[in-house]
Amino acid sequence: MNTSPTDRSTDRWLSRQPAYRADLDRCQPAAAVAASPTYHRWRAMPYETEQFAGTMLLAGPETAAPDITYPLDADGWHAISIGMYCGGHLAEGTTVRVRLSGQQTFSYLTVLGDEMHALGDEVIERYWTTADLTGQDLVLGQDIARLGSGDAPSSFRCSPVRIAYVKLVPLTAAEVAVVSQDRGRSDTRRLFAHNDAHGFMFNHVPITEEVVRRELEPFRDSDFSRLYWEGGQGDLLYYHSRIGRMPTADGLTDFTRVGDRLHVENWRACRESGLEPLHIAADYAHELGMEFHASFRVAGFHYPPPIDQWNLDAIYHRHPEWRGVDRAGRRTPRLAYSYPEVRALVVSLLREMAQFPIDGVCLLYNRRPPMIEYEPPLVEGFQREYGQDPHRLDPRDPQWLHYRARALTQFMREVRTAMDEVSREQGRSTRLAVAAIVLSSEAENLYYGMDLPVWVREGLVDTLIPYRLMPGLESAYDSWTDPRDLDYFVELVRDTPVVLAPNLMPRVMPPDELRRRSAGLYDVGATHLFFWDCVPGSRASYAPTWDALRRLGHREELTAWLQAGQPSLASASLPLRQFGDWDLSYATPG
Repeated sequence: MNTSPTDRSTDRWLSRQPAYRADLDRCQPAAAVAASPTYHRWRAMPYETEQFAGTMLLAGPETAAPDITYPLDADGWHAISIGMYCGGHLAEGTTVRVRLSGQQTFSYLTVLGDEMHALGDEVIERYWTTADLTGQDLVLGQDIARLGSGDAPSSFRCSPVRIAYVKLVPLTAAEVAVVSQDRGRSDTRRLFAHNDAHGFMFNHVPITEEVVRRELEPFRDSDFSRLYWEGGQGDLLYYHSRIGRMPTADGLTDFTRVGDRLHVENWRACRESGLEPLHIAADYAHELGMEFHASFRVAGFHYPPPIDQWNLDAIYHRHPEWRGVDRAGRRTPRLAYSYPEVRALVVSLLREMAQFPIDGVCLLYNRRPPMIEYEPPLVEGFQREYGQDPHRLDPRDPQWLHYRARALTQFMREVRTAMDEVSREQGRSTRLAVAAIVLSSEAENLYYGMDLPVWVREGLVDTLIPYRLMPGLESAYDSWTDPRDLDYFVELVRDTPVVLAPNLMPRVMPPDELRRRSAGLYDVGATHLFFWDCVPGSRASYAPTWDALRRLGHREELTAWLQAGQPSLASASLPLRQFGDWDLSYATPG
């Protein structure tokens, strides 16, 4: 068991032998478990591995099984893992909800479809947490979204579940002391997370406070110190705004995706009930000991078909004179920050977000640039100052680019001023922070209107988050494969109070590569790391990548792992020998 005593990302460092609790037919209430497939009930199925036999609990994509409780009958501290069967036609993956009976919020443990394809008929293990189980039981649940009214199978969409066992590893007194001391450290909390604040709206009906808290629960006892939660995009706001719109798409009855309909119905319900997800998330982040920053997509004023339902009643339609203008003189589908009116609108939205219990705001420049182009105020101003028409210059002429960048610099000044004013109005002991997610190089940022040296020199940003983009602004590709690409930013913030936190992509990365790349960024001067879309079911899935990711602030663990020859970080798994009455060693074609 104790393969790497300095690597505490899972239960591998613990010295005692595990206990596999495979008698899941003991779950309560007993009426929620059946021997055959039954709507609204878990199916109990006997199985065998080479090590032990037990009873598995199954629920299908339309079962809508109720929450059940497994009696742990355990005292003291234990590491808890869940065994999940990967066979049985689960091509889309599987998710189970888990919490202790003394907790209010579930966690999602997920096995993605790609991982299942590689495993076959195996039970794969997901380490969840380490906790004092005295007086606690385990609550298990199926992930369920309501698609419509009524109680027919078609009313629900569920994640199929195959729960095989609960693994408990008891801790010695010395190991409990290590865990307690580790959780009290502040020097490891180097990680920042992003949540778009609308993804979960696509999957859950109805939205409750507990559903919102689930988005944050994975950060408990992790190295994450900040959450960047989106407050909106353009004039589409993810809270009850007096200035902009909520994503309720009033009057629309047909949608591109089922998730879009659920998203709209959830926001309509929030409007009726007064539920405020942003406030709930902020409060829970603070309860978990994290800072909470409201983020804003600066270019999100207009969206292309077929997702143009988000354009209903948009300010974009009411003010065509604020739209961008390209090099050829054509109006572009965005609002331009070269117009003072656009900047004033956005600053008013950020002021409104700052009335929530937040610690700062973040400008998301990494989605859908540019924010400035060849609008008349820029062209005419450049002609007056330099006597040249920028249309006749090379598009990357440095004089033109630096002049054009003044518009976004002015916007950043206005944001900084507004946040300082709000800080004074609220009597804050520390001012509201300003962060910006920017692009991947000096040239790329300047081309899109971001003069970062000026921002840093004037103190307009407190945190810079370089976001690696490939040609075409595609966000899914690898980032920082060469750590030296970060050198420009390291030098830019050197001897300043600005925090540098490069974003690591893609969203799903093998845990060993994640560790290597993080170590490389630390080595060249990064002090923090940022993770876009760090949400349950994706990055925060309790898969091996999450085991590695949530402790990336422990730089000594990265160093020790590298020096030890990079031992495997894969999840433990057990081949299934018998499932029901089927001998899995007996292969048949088709």
